[in-house]
Amino acid sequence: MTVDKIFEAISAHMVEGLMIHSKLSNYYGFLGLKGYEFCHRYHYYLENKNYVKLNEYYLYHYGKLIPDSSFVNPNIIPENWYSHERHDVTNETRKNAIQTGMITWVKWEQETKDLYKNMYLELHQSGHYDAALGIIRDLIRDVDEELADAKQMWLKKEIMEYDINDIVLEQDDIYKKCKKKIKEIELC
Repeated sequence: MTVDKIFEAISAHMVEGLMIHSKLSNYYGFLGLKGYEFCHRYHYYLENKNYVKLNEYYLYHYGKLIPDSSFVNPNIIPENWYSHERHDVTNETRKNAIQTGMITWVKWEQETKDLYKNMYLELHQSGHYDAALGIIRDLIRDVDEELADAKQMWLKKEIMEYDINDIVLEQDDIYKKCKKKIKEIELC
Protein backbone atom coordinates (compact mmCIF):
# COMPACT_ATOMS: atom_id res chain seq x y z
CA MET A 1 0.00 0.00 0.00
CA THR A 2 1.39 3.44 -0.86
CA VAL A 3 1.89 6.12 1.76
CA ASP A 4 -0.86 8.13 0.05
CA LYS A 5 -3.32 5.24 0.39
CA ILE A 6 -2.32 4.65 4.00
CA PHE A 7 -3.04 8.24 4.99
CA GLU A 8 -6.23 8.24 2.91
CA ALA A 9 -7.47 5.10 4.70
CA ILE A 10 -6.67 6.54 8.12
CA SER A 11 -8.31 9.85 7.25
CA ALA A 12 -11.51 8.18 6.00
CA HIS A 13 -11.66 6.03 9.12
CA MET A 14 -11.20 9.11 11.30
CA VAL A 15 -14.08 10.90 9.57
CA GLU A 16 -16.29 7.88 10.20
CA GLY A 17 -15.14 7.89 13.82
CA LEU A 18 -16.08 11.56 14.17
CA MET A 19 -19.53 10.69 12.89
CA ILE A 20 -19.83 7.76 15.30
CA HIS A 21 -18.97 9.89 18.32
CA SER A 22 -21.28 12.67 17.16
CA LYS A 23 -24.13 10.21 16.73
CA LEU A 24 -23.42 8.46 20.03
CA SER A 25 -23.47 11.86 21.71
CA ASN A 26 -26.92 12.53 20.23
CA TYR A 27 -27.97 8.94 21.01
CA TYR A 28 -27.23 9.31 24.70
CA GLY A 29 -28.60 12.85 24.78
CA PHE A 30 -31.89 11.50 23.46
CA LEU A 31 -31.88 8.89 26.21
CA GLY A 32 -31.43 11.64 28.81
CA LEU A 33 -27.92 10.54 29.78
CA LYS A 34 -25.96 13.77 29.78
CA GLY A 35 -22.76 12.20 31.14
CA TYR A 36 -22.54 9.66 28.32
CA GLU A 37 -23.57 12.36 25.86
CA PHE A 38 -20.62 14.54 26.92
CA CYS A 39 -18.28 11.55 27.08
CA HIS A 40 -18.80 11.06 23.34
CA ARG A 41 -18.73 14.78 22.69
CA TYR A 42 -15.31 14.86 24.37
CA HIS A 43 -14.09 12.00 22.19
CA TYR A 44 -15.48 13.78 19.14
CA TYR A 45 -13.45 16.90 19.95
CA LEU A 46 -10.32 14.92 20.80
CA GLU A 47 -10.53 12.89 17.60
CA ASN A 48 -11.21 16.01 15.58
CA LYS A 49 -7.99 17.44 17.00
CA ASN A 50 -6.18 14.27 15.94
CA TYR A 51 -7.76 14.47 12.49
CA VAL A 52 -6.40 18.00 12.10
CA LYS A 53 -2.97 16.81 13.28
CA LEU A 54 -2.99 13.96 10.75
CA ASN A 55 -3.80 16.31 7.89
CA GLU A 56 -1.25 18.85 9.07
CA TYR A 57 1.43 16.17 9.40
CA TYR A 58 0.79 14.89 5.88
CA LEU A 59 0.77 18.40 4.43
CA TYR A 60 4.02 19.49 6.07
CA HIS A 61 5.93 16.21 5.83
CA TYR A 62 4.76 14.99 2.43
CA GLY A 63 3.72 18.31 0.88
CA LYS A 64 0.30 17.00 -0.11
CA LEU A 65 -3.32 17.10 0.89
CA ILE A 66 -4.92 13.83 1.93
CA PRO A 67 -7.48 13.01 -0.76
CA ASP A 68 -11.08 12.80 0.34
CA SER A 69 -12.33 9.28 0.07
CA SER A 70 -15.60 7.59 0.63
CA PHE A 71 -16.63 6.41 4.05
CA VAL A 72 -19.58 4.63 5.53
CA ASN A 73 -22.23 6.73 7.22
CA PRO A 74 -22.67 4.83 10.48
CA ASN A 75 -26.25 4.00 11.42
CA ILE A 76 -26.02 4.33 15.17
CA ILE A 77 -29.41 5.78 15.99
CA PRO A 78 -32.38 3.47 15.37
CA GLU A 79 -34.61 4.86 12.62
CA ASN A 80 -37.78 4.71 14.75
CA TRP A 81 -36.24 7.10 17.32
CA TYR A 82 -36.67 9.97 14.90
CA SER A 83 -40.46 9.75 15.23
CA HIS A 84 -40.44 9.92 19.03
CA GLU A 85 -39.62 12.39 21.79
CA ARG A 86 -37.27 11.83 24.68
CA HIS A 87 -40.07 11.33 27.21
CA ASP A 88 -41.38 8.40 25.10
CA VAL A 89 -38.33 6.28 25.98
CA THR A 90 -39.04 3.52 28.47
CA ASN A 91 -36.45 2.35 30.96
CA GLU A 92 -36.31 -1.04 29.25
CA THR A 93 -35.56 0.63 25.91
CA ARG A 94 -33.00 2.85 27.64
CA LYS A 95 -31.31 -0.16 29.26
CA ASN A 96 -31.07 -2.05 25.95
CA ALA A 97 -29.86 1.06 24.14
CA ILE A 98 -27.10 1.65 26.69
CA GLN A 99 -25.89 -1.92 26.23
CA THR A 100 -25.97 -1.57 22.43
CA GLY A 101 -24.17 1.78 22.64
CA MET A 102 -21.41 0.33 24.82
CA ILE A 103 -20.89 -2.63 22.51
CA THR A 104 -20.85 -0.34 19.46
CA TRP A 105 -18.24 1.92 21.05
CA VAL A 106 -15.91 -0.90 22.13
CA LYS A 107 -16.18 -2.62 18.76
CA TRP A 108 -15.40 0.62 16.89
CA GLU A 109 -12.37 1.42 19.02
CA GLN A 110 -11.01 -2.12 18.58
CA GLU A 111 -11.41 -1.82 14.80
CA THR A 112 -9.67 1.55 14.93
CA LYS A 113 -6.76 0.20 16.94
CA ASP A 114 -6.37 -2.73 14.54
CA LEU A 115 -6.38 -0.40 11.52
CA TYR A 116 -3.84 1.97 13.04
CA LYS A 117 -1.54 -0.90 14.00
CA ASN A 118 -1.72 -2.30 10.45
CA MET A 119 -1.04 1.12 8.93
CA TYR A 120 1.88 1.57 11.34
CA LEU A 121 3.39 -1.69 10.11
CA GLU A 122 2.78 -0.74 6.46
CA LEU A 123 4.52 2.60 6.93
CA HIS A 124 7.38 1.05 8.84
CA GLN A 125 7.89 -1.73 6.28
CA SER A 126 7.85 0.76 3.41
CA GLY A 127 10.55 2.88 5.04
CA HIS A 128 8.35 5.72 6.32
CA TYR A 129 9.69 5.36 9.86
CA ASP A 130 9.10 8.95 10.89
CA ALA A 131 5.39 8.80 10.06
CA ALA A 132 5.02 5.42 11.75
CA LEU A 133 6.92 6.42 14.87
CA GLY A 134 5.43 9.90 14.99
CA ILE A 135 1.83 10.56 14.14
CA ILE A 136 0.61 6.95 13.81
CA ARG A 137 2.20 5.77 17.06
CA ASP A 138 0.48 8.68 18.83
CA LEU A 139 -2.87 7.68 17.30
CA ILE A 140 -2.36 4.09 18.47
CA ARG A 141 -1.62 5.29 22.01
CA ASP A 142 -4.74 7.48 22.04
CA VAL A 143 -7.05 4.75 20.75
CA ASP A 144 -5.50 2.20 23.10
CA GLU A 145 -6.36 4.44 26.07
CA GLU A 146 -9.88 5.10 24.79
CA LEU A 147 -10.43 1.39 24.16
CA ALA A 148 -9.31 0.54 27.70
CA ASP A 149 -11.67 3.20 29.10
CA ALA A 150 -14.56 2.00 26.91
CA LYS A 151 -14.02 -1.62 27.94
CA GLN A 152 -13.89 -0.61 31.61
CA MET A 153 -17.10 1.41 31.31
CA TRP A 154 -18.78 -1.48 29.49
CA LEU A 155 -17.63 -3.99 32.12
CA LYS A 156 -18.96 -1.75 34.89
CA LYS A 157 -22.36 -1.62 33.18
CA GLU A 158 -22.35 -5.40 32.72
CA ILE A 159 -21.53 -5.92 36.42
CA MET A 160 -24.32 -3.57 37.50
CA GLU A 161 -26.61 -5.29 34.96
CA TYR A 162 -27.40 -1.92 33.38
CA ASP A 163 -29.28 -0.78 36.48
CA ILE A 164 -30.92 2.48 35.38
CA ASN A 165 -30.79 4.02 38.86
CA ASP A 166 -27.03 3.48 39.15
CA ILE A 167 -26.49 4.75 35.61
CA VAL A 168 -28.50 7.90 36.28
CA LEU A 169 -26.54 8.53 39.48
CA GLU A 170 -23.19 8.51 37.66
CA GLN A 171 -24.24 10.97 34.93
CA ASP A 172 -23.41 14.20 36.79
CA ASP A 173 -19.86 13.12 37.62
CA ILE A 174 -19.16 11.94 34.06
CA TYR A 175 -20.69 15.13 32.65
CA LYS A 176 -18.52 17.40 34.84
CA LYS A 177 -15.36 15.42 34.11
CA CYS A 178 -15.93 15.43 30.34
CA LYS A 179 -17.00 19.06 30.20
CA LYS A 180 -13.72 19.98 31.89
CA LYS A 181 -11.76 17.85 29.41
CA ILE A 182 -13.56 19.53 26.50
CA LYS A 183 -12.52 22.95 27.80
CA GLU A 184 -8.91 21.77 27.99
CA ILE A 185 -9.04 20.69 24.34
CA GLU A 186 -10.53 24.03 23.32
CA LEU A 187 -7.60 25.85 24.96
CA CYS A 188 -5.11 24.12 22.67
